[in-house]
Amino acid sequence: MSYAETIILDIRIGQVPVVVSVLKGRDGLGVWVSEIGVLNRVVLFRTADTYAALLDERPELLAAIPQDAIKSADVTSWRIISPLLPAGAHGGVYEWRCYEMKLGQVGDVEEAFVASLPPRLELSKLVCGMVSLEGTPRLAHIWPYADMNARMETRAQAVASGIWPPKVASHLNIMENAILLPAKDSAWR
Repeated sequence: MSYAETIILDIRIGQVPVVVSVLKGRDGLGVWVSEIGVLNRVVLFRTADTYAALLDERPELLAAIPQDAIKSADVTSWRIISPLLPAGAHGGVYEWRCYEMKLGQVGDVEEAFVASLPPRLELSKLVCGMVSLEGTPRLAHIWPYADMNARMETRAQAVASGIWPPKVASHLNIMENAILLPAKDSAWR
């Protein structure tokens, strides 16, 4: 089993380059900047083989973030429920999708997501699908694409064919989507 952590940073206006320069190039750290969605947002992503390792490495990463540039930070640990795409160059844009689930629905949503995934993976790569380990129950998944046209074409094909999205709408409260650009030297880029 693998684990992931996201740190979603809302940055003071004009300070995104400062934050990105401090964090880019760190081994195993995905660094993405929002292009569509909440602006002045930086999304950090890293993985570990154990939950304990994820937690052990957190303080060092948080200490590296320039606190005076940050308006808010949301730190979430996740259990990865899909194959994990190794770090590397996978696309010019990444899509972050996150769903807040109704209480008691994690098992049903996870099962539907995992069952729907194989035919969807025939259309494009997935960084990973994951379920939150703390806070509000959430499912998130991150998709790399060459560009926005590839994202639009792939999503249209998946929906038209009926293979995606998983049939989980009745189990969800809130759906969120963002288009992220990888920072130079991001582990996933």
